[in-house]
Amino acid sequence: MTNPPAVTTAARTASREQLALRALLDQVEAAFVRSPPRTGCGPDVVAARLDTLRGPLKAHFDEEERKRLFETIEEHAPEHAGACTRLLGEHRSLLERLDKLRVATPVGRRSGGWMTEVRRFLADVLRHEDQEAELLERACDGGSPAED
Repeated sequence: MTNPPAVTTAARTASREQLALRALLDQVEAAFVRSPPRTGCGPDVVAARLDTLRGPLKAHFDEEERKRLFETIEEHAPEHAGACTRLLGEHRSLLERLDKLRVATPVGRRSGGWMTEVRRFLADVLRHEDQEAELLERACDGGSPAED
């Protein structure tokens, strides 16, 4: 089966955007306090890097939605409809979680719970992006359906 051009183009664009997002996620992770403490680390630096992440993450999700990435995949590979619906729904929930983390007070950022939530959020964004990449690959290859 040949790759549908619309899916292939969407996959290339999403792949480039995912690399840029991963670099930003790595910057947030690098700001976690290390032992011994270093300059450029700590909860306030993590919060600033979350602020920096917000715009590109929203732009990435908006671009996927504007280009109808998930609808295009469904048109060419309807067996992926469940995964498309789930991943599209995660866009809003991930942004909402990020916004909740961003409004934490300086005192609230120093709690172990906030840092744990940030780490969980980063892991969930990476998982989301990995699942999108796998979905795109399967849709382009005409392979087996992604697990829902």
